[in-house]
Amino acid sequence: MKLSSLVTAAAVAAIAATAAAEPAVSSVTIAQDSSTRTVTVGYTLAGEDAIITLDVLTNGVSIGAANVWAVEGDVNKVVSTGAGKSITWHPDKSWPNQKFAAEDGVSVSARVTAWATNDPPMYLAADLVSGDVSYYTCAEAVPGGVQDIKYKTTSVLMRRIYARGITWTQGSPADEPGRYTSGPNREKQHQSTFDNDYYIGVYEVTQQQWYQMQGTWPSYFSNAEFSQARPVEQVSMSQIRNGGNDANEYPGDPASGTFLANLRGRTGLAFDVTGFGQWEYACKAGNVSGTWGDGSPILATLTTSDSTTIDPNLSRIGRYAGNGGNGATADGTTIPAADSTADYGTAIVGSYEPNSWGLYDMHGNVWEQCLDISQYSEGADGDGWIADPSAINMNYGKTLDGANFGYYVVKGGSFQRGPYRARAAFMANGANSKTATSNTRGFRLAITLE
Repeated sequence: MKLSSLVTAAAVAAIAATAAAEPAVSSVTIAQDSSTRTVTVGYTLAGEDAIITLDVLTNGVSIGAANVWAVEGDVNKVVSTGAGKSITWHPDKSWPNQKFAAEDGVSVSARVTAWATNDPPMYLAADLVSGDVSYYTCAEAVPGGVQDIKYKTTSVLMRRIYARGITWTQGSPADEPGRYTSGPNREKQHQSTFDNDYYIGVYEVTQQQWYQMQGTWPSYFSNAEFSQARPVEQVSMSQIRNGGNDANEYPGDPASGTFLANLRGRTGLAFDVTGFGQWEYACKAGNVSGTWGDGSPILATLTTSDSTTIDPNLSRIGRYAGNGGNGATADGTTIPAADSTADYGTAIVGSYEPNSWGLYDMHGNVWEQCLDISQYSEGADGDGWIADPSAINMNYGKTLDGANFGYYVVKGGSFQRGPYRARAAFMANGANSKTATSNTRGFRLAITLE
């Protein structure tokens, strides 16, 4: 059937004006080329620059974000104000074999939405080659899907966490299966409140992503066939964000030449390492401590025994010693060979099920270094592990000079360790030097929204 061009009258979705400069969309048009089937959407943006997203509706009902990802132009990015804005949609790529002809009784319209730049959509993707930043309303709107290899190699994909003003419980209850019993205050429950929303990486930072910024391959697991999408490890905090161990540098801005300085410079966004509270809240994903995803327990086995323990629940959600991390060795602590396949040692990110907020590898794979410095108090009335930048002069009995800078918090367990360390509430001390590295430690990115 020959397709005719379309221009709809009911094709505008303007943002309600609650402030003089709030972004607003008007004058939305939609038309289709009868030969190429390409759809063009036009609009005007007023008020202030904004992030623009597109939805397409038939008879007033959205066709679904998964069908509108093949778009280009003034969309999925920050757009400046003005008239004559244009979006091109290629339905044959994302919504093939569908008809738009008016004689089929189908009314087609476009919904163009303007998001304030300080209140962005759910997903953010930063291209590590070009530095371009794109935004998407949901996982279904992410081009190629969140599991596309580019988000594990040449782009980083971030998921927004709505946390501003939320008070939640850090730590774990005394009866949580697998709770660390040798130091109960380490997981002592306490209330925390966030001041800001934030983005967090859907995946751990990978070896290829590190290479895109630094031009090096520092990781122990170096099998060329699998290394690109494995998590980067053997990187220190001095390589990630700061040089040296001087407390006056903490946390400070990333030092020139570091991964974060280069990433910030290329994208213009304030990327950082996750805070330990940000990490734990995102890991729990709205579930109570000790559960994940569908609400089932993280651990099926009620034990804190480590190394060789195999837990069927944890095996669904992450790489740890019992399901390939230890190289199938009997003692459960042997590091697999550097050239091992991804069946052993670290896994390719995204190989296991995500949590209920769509985040992968929050349990196991590599310890994730956090921005915070830890303080530990074991007494009966002690506060346990505290990650508090204002208290860095009380770090595990260490002074703040040279190699005794204190300990960075690490979270999530690793391929080398057993189940109980992979729980959301478990907290360990990482390196006490910014220059220390390990093939069991990597990191995940965050952006705190103002």
